[in-house]
Amino acid sequence: MMSKRYLFSIVICLFAIQFGFALTATVIHTELDPVVQGEKAHFELNLISSDADFYEGRLFYRAKGASDFQSQPLKEQGYTLFSEVATNKLPAGKIDYYFAMQTLAGEVITYPQFSPQQNPLSFELVASNFTSVFQNQEEVIVLSPEEGEIVPQDEFLIAVSIPNQNADVDHARTRLLIDGIDVTSQLQQDANLYTLVPKTMRTGSHNAEFKIFDSSGNLLNKQEWNYRITSGGTEEDGFKQKTNVYLDNRYQNISDESNNYFRGGVNWDANYNEWDFRLKATGSSTDGYSSQSPNRFGALVAYNFSPRTRLYLKGGDLTGDYDQLTFWNRRILGFGIGLNSPWFDLDVSTGQTASAVEGKIIPDETGDNITANFGTFKETFLAVRPVFNFGKHVSWGLNLINGKEDPNSIKNTKLFTRATLGDTTVKVSANPTESLVLGTTLRLNFDNNRIRFAGSFQASIANKDASSKVDFDSLAEQLDFSKSQKDQVEPFVNLLESTGFLTISQGLAPFPALAMQFDTYLNYFNNHFKFSFKNIESDYVTPGNPYLLRGIRGLFINDNIRLANNQVFLNLYFNSYKDNLSQEDAETDNSDLGVSLSYFPMQSLPSITLSYGNQSRKNDADAEDVAVNAEDNSTQRVSVSSNYSFHTGSVKNTATVSVSNIVRDDNITREIQLTDSTTGTTSTNSDFKVLSLSIKNQFAIPFTSRIGFSQTTSLIGEKTSITTENNISRYYANLEYKFKKVAADMDMRPFFNFALSQVDNGNSASEYNRINYTAGLYLNSFTYGNFSLRFDYIDFGDRISITTGETIDYKDMILSTRYDVTF
Repeated sequence: MMSKRYLFSIVICLFAIQFGFALTATVIHTELDPVVQGEKAHFELNLISSDADFYEGRLFYRAKGASDFQSQPLKEQGYTLFSEVATNKLPAGKIDYYFAMQTLAGEVITYPQFSPQQNPLSFELVASNFTSVFQNQEEVIVLSPEEGEIVPQDEFLIAVSIPNQNADVDHARTRLLIDGIDVTSQLQQDANLYTLVPKTMRTGSHNAEFKIFDSSGNLLNKQEWNYRITSGGTEEDGFKQKTNVYLDNRYQNISDESNNYFRGGVNWDANYNEWDFRLKATGSSTDGYSSQSPNRFGALVAYNFSPRTRLYLKGGDLTGDYDQLTFWNRRILGFGIGLNSPWFDLDVSTGQTASAVEGKIIPDETGDNITANFGTFKETFLAVRPVFNFGKHVSWGLNLINGKEDPNSIKNTKLFTRATLGDTTVKVSANPTESLVLGTTLRLNFDNNRIRFAGSFQASIANKDASSKVDFDSLAEQLDFSKSQKDQVEPFVNLLESTGFLTISQGLAPFPALAMQFDTYLNYFNNHFKFSFKNIESDYVTPGNPYLLRGIRGLFINDNIRLANNQVFLNLYFNSYKDNLSQEDAETDNSDLGVSLSYFPMQSLPSITLSYGNQSRKNDADAEDVAVNAEDNSTQRVSVSSNYSFHTGSVKNTATVSVSNIVRDDNITREIQLTDSTTGTTSTNSDFKVLSLSIKNQFAIPFTSRIGFSQTTSLIGEKTSITTENNISRYYANLEYKFKKVAADMDMRPFFNFALSQVDNGNSASEYNRINYTAGLYLNSFTYGNFSLRFDYIDFGDRISITTGETIDYKDMILSTRYDVTF
C-alpha cells in the first residue's frame, strides 16, 4: 500500500538531510547551499557507520547541461569524506553532482543510490562581480618548491610557469611576495618562466605569493603556498626524502550503539639524482563486510633520463587513467611497468581486482529458512596501452583491457542440512564473468589549444557465464548461427581463447559491443564551444572503469560566451540523446536545453544570474508494466540569483539570495492499490520552490562568520488521489577564527557550526526538527605536524516510529580525530 509516508520519504531524500544506504554502510549528506562564484564549494559525506570496504570515494560534478561529469577523489578526515571544488571556471547557474564509492571487491555504490547521473543532487552557483575576471584566468603552475615541501637551504629555488605562451600577461605588473615582502625585483624571467635564487634565506617556515595581471591591470591569477627551509645541504649524497605519517580515530554512538575505529598510514617519497622512489601503506582496525583486506600498500621506482623521458616500475595497490571507456580509477593489486617520453608512451598493468571469498549460508532461528550471501571470485586484470606522440599536436593510442573471474577460486554451491527439511544444495555464488576491450584513442590540438579533439573508439566482448567450457559448435548451436556466421566468427573466437583472454563457454557473446565518444573544443572570439557525440551500448563492458554509464547515445552541445568586456556571460546548452538502450520499449528519448545569463556591473552593484532549462523524457513503455519505468514528462527550471559585496567599516560582507522554481508535468498516471478494496491514482507531477538567503562576514581580525536560511516547499502528485505537500526549512550558522603562531610556527583554527532543519507536512509520524552541532579545531605546524578534532552532535528530537507508533529519541554523537606529520 502506498501512503503519504512513502511519498514523503522521497522528498526527504531530495531536499532535506540526505540519508543513503549502501550494503551495510550508512552515509549522511546535506545538500549544498548556494555558493558564490570564485569561492570553493565544500562537499562532505559522513559515514555514520564505518565500512572498511570503501577503497576510494569520488565526487562527480558538472555544470547543468554539460555532457560529462568531472571527477576528483574525496579526501578523508577520520571517516568524513570531503572535497573542495574551485568554482571560478564553472558558469553561474545550477551545478549537478553526486558521490560514488568503490569497494575493495570492485563494486560501486553511488549517492544518490539510484540513477545518479540522471537524478543528481544540485546547488546554485551565484555570479559575483568580484570574481568575473577569473572566468578566463590563466593557469599558473608552481614548479618549486611545492606546497608543504621541505627544502635544504642550499637547494632553495622558486620556479613558476605560465603554460599558455600567448596569454595576455603584463610581465611588468607581475608580483612575488615572500612572507609579505615584495621581492619581484630579484625575479629572473625567461618567456613565461619565472625563477628566483635568493642570496640568503633563513631557515624555518615561509609563505610565498605570486600574482599575474593582464595589460589592463586585471588580476589573472594568484597562487599562494607554504614551504620550509632547513639548514645543511645534500651535496654529498644527492639524496632527498619526505615521509608523512597519519593516524585517524573515530568514536561514535549511533542509535545507542557505540563503536571505535582506527586507521593509519605512511607515505614516503624520495629521490636520488635521477631516481625517484615512493612507498605507501595503510591499515584499518576493521575488516569490512566483504572480507577483502582493507590494508593497502604500494611502491614505485622511476628513472628520469630527461625532464620528459621517464621509465617506471610500480607494484602493490595501483590504478590507471587511460580513458573513461577503458581503464579509469579501477583498483588493482599487482604490478606495472611503463615509459613516458616525447615520442612514445607505454603502460602495462596486471594483477587482481578482487580476492576469492567463499559464499556463506545463514539460517534463521528455525533452521529451515536460509539466506545465501554470495561469494566473490578472484578476478585477474591486464591493461596494456602504447601511445605514439607526433610532436605536440597529435597523440594516437591503442589499448587492451582484460578481466577474468576464476570459476575455480570459490565454490558455486554448498550443502546445507535444514532442521526439518534435510539436506539442500544451495547456490552461493553468481556466475563468473570475463570481458575483453580492444580499441584506439586519438587526441589533436592546434593553434595553442584553441582547437582540440579527443576521440575514443572501443569494442568489448563479454562472457556472462564462464563457469564451464563448451566447444564452439555447441556455442554456435546455442546462438543459432548460420554457417556463414559460424565460419566468420570461429577463427576469431579460437584466437581469443588461445591467448587466454576469454573462455569458450555458454555465456560468451562473440559479437562485440561498441563504445565511442568524440569531443571537439573550439576557443575563438570569446566563445568556449564544445560539441560531443557518445554512443555506449548497454552490452559494452569494461573491467577497468566501474563508474561508466552505459546504454546512452546522443549529441551534447555547450557554448560559453563572454560579452561586453567580461560584464556579461552567456551559457547555452542543448542535449539530444537516448538512454535505457537495452530495454526496448523503455528506451527513452531525452531533450535538454537551457540558458543562463550572468551580468557583472563592475561597480558597487549586485551581480545577477537568470537561468532557464527544459528537459523532456518520453518512451513507449506501458504504464501498467511494473518491470519498466514508463515516462512521458517535461521539467522546467527557472532560477534567479544575486550576489552583493559591500563594506561596513572594516568588515567585508557578501550577501547572497537565490530563488528557484522546478515544475514537472507528467502525462502518465498510475493506478495503485490503497487498501484491499480501494484504488487510487498517482503521478510524478510536482512543483518545487526553493528560497535561499545568506550573508558572509569577513572581519579585519581573522574571524569569519556566515548565517543563512533556506526553505523548500513542494507539491507532489497534483490532480491525483494522492497529493503530498511539504515544507522544509533550514537555518544555519558557521563561525571560524584563525590564531597565528600560537606556539612556535603553529596556527590554530577553531570552528563552530550550527544547523536546524524543520520538516512540516501535516503528518506527525514523519515531521521532525533536526539539530546538528559541529565544533572542532585544526592545529597546523610544519615542525610538529597537523592535528584536527571534530565533534558532531545530531539531535533528531522526539520522533514517532512509523512501524510502532512509539516516540523515539534520536541522538547521535561522532568524535573524529586525525594527526599527521611530515618530516
